[in-house]
Amino acid sequence: MIRAITFDFWNTLFVAEFRASGQVRQQWIKQALQQAGYIELTDARIEQAIHRTWKEWDRVWEQEHRTFGAAHWVSLVLADLSVSPTQAERDRLIQAMERSGLEVKPPLIDGLDTLLPRLAQRYRLGVICDTGLAPGWMLRQWMEAQGILRHFSHLTFSDELGVSKPHPDMFLTTLAGLGVPPEAAVHIGDYPRTDIAGAQGVGMRTIRFAGVFDWEDGAAHADAKITSYRELEPLLAKWTVQ
Repeated sequence: MIRAITFDFWNTLFVAEFRASGQVRQQWIKQALQQAGYIELTDARIEQAIHRTWKEWDRVWEQEHRTFGAAHWVSLVLADLSVSPTQAERDRLIQAMERSGLEVKPPLIDGLDTLLPRLAQRYRLGVICDTGLAPGWMLRQWMEAQGILRHFSHLTFSDELGVSKPHPDMFLTTLAGLGVPPEAAVHIGDYPRTDIAGAQGVGMRTIRFAGVFDWEDGAAHADAKITSYRELEPLLAKWTVQ
């Protein structure tokens, strides 16, 4: 019997507007550095530094199973650009990068506004999220602003726990917070390497949500795949009677 459902955050609950938020970051970095006196930096040079920094972020995420936040990200960008703004200027830039992912107001995925209240009446709900530049406390605020935070009993964010998916602690910590064993829970996420492999590694059932991106990286195969949340309740009902 399924007693709990956990959700990934980006591209499972909310659509990640990668291109738009990337443009916001580059614009804000350029403006901040120009105000600090670094007027010679071109858009191409800043874009190159951002690209190399994200490659390092990906390496740490994939190989070390952790995520670093805006403070370290900004330090790497500035080091790549060989600039040294004041601490106050750095702090303002860090705060801007933390806001950048939500500046474009990522939308809640279709159907969740009415689905989550129904699910919360029958299941314990949780979030298991690998954070990028926006920290967990900020994502909680965004969930609250969109009216869905109240439906969730436990939230786990990688920047707060110190590890990221597929590390088992991301899932086991959430299950402990929900008060259910792995075999009584299902995890919904979009990314095979982190969401599916990680949840299966601790004994949870898995559903791959392909309604935003249909990732096929070969890392793991979910127990089921859905492209719309209209498919979720019939699937859960089918599993309940099996």
